[in-house]
Amino acid sequence: MVLERDLETTEPLPYLGRSVRVVGDYASVDAAETPHEKNKRGELGKPLFNWYFNRTSQDPLGRTATASSAVDRRNTIEHVIAHAPRGKINPDRVEVTDPAAMTAHIKRVAKYLGASDVGIVRVHPSFLYTEGRYPEDGTGTSGPSQQPATAAQTAARYPYAIALVHAWDYDMGRAHRHRIGDAAYHFGAEKLRATYANLAAYIRELGYSVATRVATPTPTALAAGLGEMGRHGMLITERFGARVHLGDPILTDMPLVSGEPLDIGVADFCKICQKCANTCPTNSITAEGKSVVNGVEKYKINWATCYRLRPHVMQYWESCLTCVTVCPYTKPNVWWRAVAIQALKRTPKPMRGLTTRALKWTDDKFWGKLPRRRVRWMSYDSGHLTLPDGTVQPVDEKTGHYYPLKENTRRFDILKEKLKAKK
Repeated sequence: MVLERDLETTEPLPYLGRSVRVVGDYASVDAAETPHEKNKRGELGKPLFNWYFNRTSQDPLGRTATASSAVDRRNTIEHVIAHAPRGKINPDRVEVTDPAAMTAHIKRVAKYLGASDVGIVRVHPSFLYTEGRYPEDGTGTSGPSQQPATAAQTAARYPYAIALVHAWDYDMGRAHRHRIGDAAYHFGAEKLRATYANLAAYIRELGYSVATRVATPTPTALAAGLGEMGRHGMLITERFGARVHLGDPILTDMPLVSGEPLDIGVADFCKICQKCANTCPTNSITAEGKSVVNGVEKYKINWATCYRLRPHVMQYWESCLTCVTVCPYTKPNVWWRAVAIQALKRTPKPMRGLTTRALKWTDDKFWGKLPRRRVRWMSYDSGHLTLPDGTVQPVDEKTGHYYPLKENTRRFDILKEKLKAKK
């Protein structure tokens, strides 16, 4: 997550909760400088460029999941939604006399349309990309002779942001680094895209404007109270942990009521847990403390090493998901999980270290430091291991095969070497 600062606004910086903290000046982020956009321009090397534009999934189901994996992009929902013309705004506006009631209604509608959870927050310019552009939806596009709208102007025009998450299936998600996990991840993203499109259309039908693809998802979701940021750099929600998709927020001029950041103990738990860092196959997640990145104190993720792995493993799987799978917050939403989170929330902050150690010990004991359970889904089976030559190893009745990476066994050696070097 990177925040931005609009110099034209004097609004106080938003509070994003305890998991991240703004501690100084920070630079604006340009959407064109995000990893996918840099890769589209070929700036991350030929293997990643070819992976993005020239790959075809070896899994037929995977070829319908994302446009970048498809033989024919028209066979994917992603392509259809992205190329659909934007609808017009209903001139017969529904007047909002009770913003709190409308907020509750929008949340109910979003969940009916497929969202797992919904958060609403008043827009701060720091949530928006630097270019401050309006979307091509007929509600404020700048003409050729006009200056692009600034982030402050966009925030004034669309004062509220609606952030949605979609949780993918827990059992399927346990098959990390496998086609089963790919299906859970990618089709979860597709469902969320459809939900966003439906909700934006509904708001237009109520007579209000919307803007999309202008806000950075993570700070918006944090401020809206959807979750906290984990050591692995992803949103951790109270009900689903990290197994959620977080799409681009919808900005609107509909009068709504803002939520607030929540505290489910992530800041305290991640300080001690480190399971995601210890099992990350690419050493992309730090096991050390937080760093200040662009004025924001958070755990620094090496996105380049994570991202560059993809072209080298696409014959086996497309999405790693290991850090999500091992996260203790990513467990089924059952009573004992709710009790554990409530215990952490109710523990006084100075004492949370003791509670965290007890909960992590329990997680390691009953779920394992690296879950490798066999997962069966339709005709897929993570107990089978198909080698590059086409041969299939015998089925393991209990353990899943998540070929080809080994786990990060040098994490603690690296830390010792760094400490020795400092001395």
